[in-house]
Amino acid sequence: MVSRNMGLCQRWLRLRLSVLQACGLNTAAVSAPPHWLVERLGLFEKLWAAQTKRLASVAQKEHRTITVALPGGQKVKAVAWNTTPYQLAQQISSTLANTAVAAQVNGELYDLERPLEKDSDLRFLTFDSAEGKAVFWHSSTHVLGAAAEQLLGAVLCQGPSTECGFFHDFFLGKERCGMLVDLCRGPHLRHTGQIGGMKLLTNSSSLWKSSGAPETLQRVSGISFPSSKELRAWEEWREEAELRDHRRIGKEQELFFFHELSPGSCFFLPRGTRVYNALVSFIRAEYTRRGFLEVRTPTLFSTKLWELSGHWEHYQEDMFALQSPGSDRPASYQRDPTSHLIDTLALKPMNCPAHCLMFAHRPRSWRELPMRLADFGALHRAEASGSLGGLTRLRCFQQDDAHIFCAPDQLEAEIRGCLDFLRSVYTVLGFSFQLVLSTRPSGFLGEPCLWDQAEKVLQQALEEFGEPWNLNPGDGAFYGPKIDVHLQDALGRPHQCGTVQLDFQLPLRFDLQYRGRTGALERPVLIHRAVLGSVERMLAVLAESCGGKWPLWLSPFQVMVIPVGPKQEEYAREAQQSLQARGLVGDLDADAKLTLSRRVRRAQLANYNFQFVVGQKEQSERTVSIRTRANHQLGERGLTEAVGRLLELQSARIPNAEEVF
Repeated sequence: MVSRNMGLCQRWLRLRLSVLQACGLNTAAVSAPPHWLVERLGLFEKLWAAQTKRLASVAQKEHRTITVALPGGQKVKAVAWNTTPYQLAQQISSTLANTAVAAQVNGELYDLERPLEKDSDLRFLTFDSAEGKAVFWHSSTHVLGAAAEQLLGAVLCQGPSTECGFFHDFFLGKERCGMLVDLCRGPHLRHTGQIGGMKLLTNSSSLWKSSGAPETLQRVSGISFPSSKELRAWEEWREEAELRDHRRIGKEQELFFFHELSPGSCFFLPRGTRVYNALVSFIRAEYTRRGFLEVRTPTLFSTKLWELSGHWEHYQEDMFALQSPGSDRPASYQRDPTSHLIDTLALKPMNCPAHCLMFAHRPRSWRELPMRLADFGALHRAEASGSLGGLTRLRCFQQDDAHIFCAPDQLEAEIRGCLDFLRSVYTVLGFSFQLVLSTRPSGFLGEPCLWDQAEKVLQQALEEFGEPWNLNPGDGAFYGPKIDVHLQDALGRPHQCGTVQLDFQLPLRFDLQYRGRTGALERPVLIHRAVLGSVERMLAVLAESCGGKWPLWLSPFQVMVIPVGPKQEEYAREAQQSLQARGLVGDLDADAKLTLSRRVRRAQLANYNFQFVVGQKEQSERTVSIRTRANHQLGERGLTEAVGRLLELQSARIPNAEEVF
């Protein structure tokens, strides 16, 4: 933040003092600015004056008219090194000038008061956009940093924005590590008055990794908004999100649990296993319909496989490695390539190399392509303990992982099929989604020409698919570009689950070949794809999206059978057995100590989709009186008819079975 904002910063410092105390930090204010701060401010003012003088000189020398293209196609004239995006925003409307947080000029992020230098395509960023939020929250870290520095005497470390706010790391030791000047490239808000509401959320520890012993830092996270009204709305949303936390739902509904003796792995209880299996069965049914072949591959491989695939070079730190029996070498030992001994083994973190071995284990013909191999095998990744979080980040998990080996002329059709697969599944699950094309990263494998070809194929498939998509340059996998799928749950939160990745590298590395139509050997193309992604993560997303009120086809609480009195208990058990015999969840509540209404209400609060109430009349006529968890009474149905209707709704995966029963 520049010097003209110091007054506003001081106001924020007073406002944040109580919040810092609430975070558990000692907020004994520094009585007077220390010498290093005075020296730093003096240096800043000196540099700022020199920069202002330099810009004035450049503006005088480079004075010329430029053309600026505004959103909507309008073009206006401006003066190079003089006109700022903020001035143009004021010309458009005062509302835009007040709500814009930064600008995008020819694709580059700009401070609103940074002068334009040449002909420009100008886009204004507000808090409503992802880029605008990033600028807003990044600026907020500076406010937090100023408060921590001046109130706590903290040494500032990293302070980035995140997808849902920001955090700042501080060193609170007794000795200062010299004077800090934050050479931040920005962009930033014009002034801190644009931050109408700020809330600090957590205080935790982190480590500063250096060449010496790691230093312990304090990490304070927070969130901010343009107005206090938006902050209050977010607080209400957060309360709802906490009620829907999948860890809370998993405990209350006895779906799963975690144990310190197996960190990063989940224990699925019978009810949670039912939800898990229902998801897997859904994908298996789609596999059958779409021509996928399910396979099973080993969990443990020689690191020679991962060296061949390239994963050992790029992914070694995220893999679990161990010594083979009889070896006295450490797991990190690098084996001599000429040795025939296998000294190091590793648990597989993905299935693609194993599927390449499967393709290569015998000669292949063009008639076998496309070959679509699906695998639900357990995967292991050495996630840091601090990154583990419920079902969303695990060390052991399963994916609906599949790999398609196809001829180059089949590629576009297969990509379209993958995208259609995604849309079909997410429609059933009730999710909207956004597509992002991620292109080659800096550490990519292979030739640039192959990457260009792969990116072109994916872009064309996206354009033909007809759904909106965005470009994310440089975020592809090291072996190929990818289409990431970001779905939105019932609370509007984004989740990255599905993916479609194109790979020209693994077929080369494994020397995969097939006999083409002309008899010549040809190279297949590989498509990596997943729809659910991690099954565990998708289960978490679904739990939070539905708030524990599972749709019938996924529900571990489908029907509670409730006898009116002891004389109907035998018939109630018969109804329960009829449900269970057809693969439905049927539980029984014959607790004579509670009234019928209490038992019905208990079942509804436990989120049973339906309650089958049986009294003397239902027993004599072999019917059930049906109610829903929303307490809608659906009347009497024959027991056989009711069970059959439930099976129909479950098979069709109807999301609102209670309403259409």
